[in-house]
Amino acid sequence: MRKRFLSAVAMAAVLALVLSACAGKPSDAPSPGDGGAGQGGAPAARETVLHGAWAYEVPPKSHFNVFVTGVLNFPGGPYANLMTSPLALYYWHDNSWEKQLATDWKVDEANRTLTVSLRQGVKWSDGTEFSARDVANYMWIGRAKNYTVWRYVESFRIVDPFTVEFKLSDLNPVAIYYILRMNPQPTSVYGEWADQFAQLYEKGLTNQSDEVKSLLAEFDAFRPADYVASGPFKMDVQNITEAQVTLVKRPDAWNADLVKIDKIVIFNGETATVTPLVLDKKIDFVTHAFPPATEQQFINMGLRIIRFPYYTGPAIFFNNDIYPFNVKEFRQALAYAIERTQAGTVALGRSGIAVEYMAGMADNMVKTWMDPADIAKLNKYEHNPAKAEELLKGLGFTRGADGVWVDDRGRRLEFEFSVPSDFADWSAAAENVAQQLNAFGIKTSIRGTVWSQYTTDMNAGAFQFGFLPWGSSTPHPQFAYLANLVTYNGGGVTINPVPERPGQNFPVVQRWSGGEINFQELAIQSAVGSEAQQRQTVTTLALAFNELLPVIPVFERYSNAPILDGVNVTGWPPDGDPILTNGSADSFLTPLIVTGRLRGVDQ
Repeated sequence: MRKRFLSAVAMAAVLALVLSACAGKPSDAPSPGDGGAGQGGAPAARETVLHGAWAYEVPPKSHFNVFVTGVLNFPGGPYANLMTSPLALYYWHDNSWEKQLATDWKVDEANRTLTVSLRQGVKWSDGTEFSARDVANYMWIGRAKNYTVWRYVESFRIVDPFTVEFKLSDLNPVAIYYILRMNPQPTSVYGEWADQFAQLYEKGLTNQSDEVKSLLAEFDAFRPADYVASGPFKMDVQNITEAQVTLVKRPDAWNADLVKIDKIVIFNGETATVTPLVLDKKIDFVTHAFPPATEQQFINMGLRIIRFPYYTGPAIFFNNDIYPFNVKEFRQALAYAIERTQAGTVALGRSGIAVEYMAGMADNMVKTWMDPADIAKLNKYEHNPAKAEELLKGLGFTRGADGVWVDDRGRRLEFEFSVPSDFADWSAAAENVAQQLNAFGIKTSIRGTVWSQYTTDMNAGAFQFGFLPWGSSTPHPQFAYLANLVTYNGGGVTINPVPERPGQNFPVVQRWSGGEINFQELAIQSAVGSEAQQRQTVTTLALAFNELLPVIPVFERYSNAPILDGVNVTGWPPDGDPILTNGSADSFLTPLIVTGRLRGVDQ
């Protein structure tokens, strides 16, 4: 069931593999019991229930329009892909794919096209048939919503009811990754909307056109009555409570014969709410960030802890409208002044791993994308208060009588450090960073705000400096650099600037020792060309980032996920299993379930 991905590190070889055929779905996998008595009076099979947790809002605060913020499908988690199947699931360790709604795909290098063959016989949970129109729904509405896939797709066409051809601006791994990971949406729910958007675009209108904006405003207010599923699980929308949501297996799903889980119960809540449930052994798997003391409680009670990388974590982002945050030597001085290992340990114990290379992407990616000679050029900014002091003095800064630094304009270095107060690990790390900076002579106080308001404030530039996510749990460095330099930087970018959302307002066009660089353009370019070209572009990005430090990555989050193995379900991967290298955007839980690897204890 697996097919090679257009690998960023082996472009030519993998392009050939993409053209090859794939093995079919196994047909001899056992089916789970249906809960009734077996033949000959055999005892009823026990229902296999997986218990997880995710924070969510209950309708009408949430809703079932999957294209609109606030949808109840646990964004960023593994459960959406279990309800609405993607075209394929991606494995990071060998750049391969698990086929889902796609059964084959072929690349035509000469014409820059990707042709996807779709699985036939798939039924949506409302009884309608899956087809190429459902892919078109995703694409047309996604265009109106400025989905990233449209950076790389020039056009697409339905070849026949089960074949779609995509015309790409460039045959790069990011384009194919976005296409194959899409979740087609049902024509019964979204078809009329998609047709209306298509008609406007076919008239030559753009997202800046009043007609498109007006239709999008109407669509954003659309609230479907149900969450229609193509995957193996359907949300029980009639019984959603403040405490839990249940996903029930669809016996008529296209992959029902493989899936060995009958039901998934998702408890509602952040870390503080979920912790007692884990301690009571009511949860089988959860990815919340638990403080070290709580993790030790889990270990003491016999729970297994799985640690897998997120390829991201908290970084210090700066408001570049405030002096001296816009001075690279000052940012470098802060990097030397902060002991990152201490901050990571305080936050997450063994799961808060200090960033070593300070290259703007996860350390594991550095070793994959850069040659040893170039890695050696990276400044690791190891804890060195003396070096930090030297840099500040070089800027003309001095220490006041009370030990607090004063800048070259006679102003005390006294700042407010923002942090999402409902992130326990980030809050702990922020407190530690503030203590270190205060001890160094930069007076720092903490400002905590709940995440829902926090991102609004940060985007508006209503902060001095504070934590935001660096890097990305997606498999190409491009995503990491866009996260660092574009996502919260509407006022500093050159492509599609958003002045009303300036964010960090860091100009992406900068001078460094290698010359002039446009971080945004180079990040987009990093997925283009041959393996050697991509490595060279990524290396330039890493070296420039390392020198300029537009943000300061503090630690990478590894999970400290407690596993209740052998009570309700079993089949969890052992430590070191390659599937655990998957980033959270490609959660390993989804393939574990859809391939039948995760199963009941009696199976």
